[in-house]
Amino acid sequence: MTASTPVRAVHVVGGGEPTALVERALESVEAAAPAVCVVARVPGRAPLAELTDARLADEVGGALEEVLAAVRSELGHLRPGGRLVFVLPAPPLMAVNGGAAASAVTNGVLSMARTLSLELARDSVTVNVVAVEADAGDDPDRVARAPLSAQLSALLGPGGERITGQEIYLTAGSDLGRLRP
Repeated sequence: MTASTPVRAVHVVGGGEPTALVERALESVEAAAPAVCVVARVPGRAPLAELTDARLADEVGGALEEVLAAVRSELGHLRPGGRLVFVLPAPPLMAVNGGAAASAVTNGVLSMARTLSLELARDSVTVNVVAVEADAGDDPDRVARAPLSAQLSALLGPGGERITGQEIYLTAGSDLGRLRP
C-alpha cells in the first residue's frame, strides 16, 4: 500500500449471525476508503404455518428496518467515495425449506442494495452484496473466513472503487445451476 493511500478501519453494523465471521475476515483487510459492512439479522427456519403476523412484523419487518436504519446512520461517513458491503447468508437467497421469512429478509436486502448502488453512484459510493455459506468442515468459520477476507479486500481495497452493484456468492459452487431472483 502506498503512502498516499490511507488505511481505514471498516465499520461493521447490524446484528446478524455472521457478524463475528465478518469482523474476523476484516482483520487482514486494508480499506482504501471509508467503508461499512452491514450484516442483517436473518430469521431462522420455520414452517409457514408458524409465521404469524406478529412474527413476520418482527422477524422480517424489524430486520429490514434495522438494515435501513444502519445504512442511513452510516451514509454521512461514506459520502463521497465510500464503500458499502452487505454480507448475507447464501442459503436463504437461493431458497431453503422453511425459509420464507429468511428469504424475505435476505432478498429484501439484496433488492435494497441494487437500488442503493444506483442511487449512491452519484456520490461515488460503491454498494455490493457478498453471500457466504460456511463449508461443512471441522471449522466452518475458518473455512468461510479466507474467501470472505479475500473478497472484502477486493471490494474495499485499492481498485474496489470500480466495483459496484454486484452480488457475489462465496458458496464453493453450491449455487451453480440455480436460478436467482
